[in-house]
Formats: sequence, C-alpha cells, structure tokens
Amino acid sequence: MVRPAETMPAGRVELSAGLAASQLGEANTVLHAAVAVTDDVEVLAQNEVWNSFAEVRYGVLHEKPNGVSLAVGVGGGRAITLVSAVGDALDSDDADGGAAGLASVAIGKRLDRVDLTVGNRTFYQFGGGFFMSSTRASVRLAITDNVGLLLEGGGTVHAPIDAPDLSIFIGEATTGFWIGF
Repeated sequence: MVRPAETMPAGRVELSAGLAASQLGEANTVLHAAVAVTDDVEVLAQNEVWNSFAEVRYGVLHEKPNGVSLAVGVGGGRAITLVSAVGDALDSDDADGGAAGLASVAIGKRLDRVDLTVGNRTFYQFGGGFFMSSTRASVRLAITDNVGLLLEGGGTVHAPIDAPDLSIFIGEATTGFWIGF
C-alpha cells in the first residue's frame, strides 16, 4: 500500500523507495510518488516490476476528529499476472500483462509518529481476464516530520477470471523509506 490511510495536507509531496520480496524468492524495487491536491485528495504513481499505475485517493475519514483514517481510491495502469509467469521462468517479459483498472481501500490509526494501516488494492486486467488482489498491513515510522521508514506484509491472489481454480496466493513483504516535503 505504501501510503497510510490518512491523506496528506494540500500541497505536500511524498516520495518512497523500497524493496519488495515474495515467497517466490524474488526481490523487486518499488518506487512511489504522491501529491496532495487537497487535504482529502491525493494523486499517486507507483512502479514495480509487476505493475505500474496511477491512482486518485479520497480521504473519507481523517484521524482528527474520527479517531481513524479511511481512504478509497481508483486508478489504472499496466498489470502482469503471475499465473502465467510462475511456469518455467519467473520473468515479467513472459507473463500475460496489459491495461488494468484498480480500486483500493485503506483504514488506519495514527499513534504519535507511527501509522498503522490495513488495506487492499485490487486490479482487473482488461482483455487478459485476470484479477490480482493484494491485502497488506503496514507500519510507518516518522523519524522526523519529513523522513521515515516503512514495513509492510501480506499477500496477493492472482486469478484468471475464467479459471479461478488456477489461482495462486503469494506471501509478500516490503521495506523502505519515505521522504516528504
């Protein structure tokens, strides 16, 4: 998920970089940028080996005064299904990929300098007929107001729409840092 459920104040920018690993033995870089258009609306862009996308998120609830944060998002980009790549070679060039839409939801709680978030991001690949749904729990520690560390864990289901019996589940973890200005 990279971003916590709490949307940033208007005008704020955040850049994140990290390393994502999975039970498949792979390790991939994750690059992420977010810009707060208003206190409630963020525009995100993320790139990793398997997916590149842009997303608009809306802060439905905020930590103050609600005690929890809730954000929902929609977007699109390119997604690759691991169902076809797990065969002979784990290579994104050999996998089924294409245009995909996405929807996301994240709920979280801020405890001083720590953001705790649980979220889901689901992709639907147009034409390729698969979905990929990732659920994560994350902890973000703000070392200062502008720099912090992040740790996420969870899993992703990759499933062909016409053959759900071929679905695979992959456990994943991400660690990285973020800077904001």
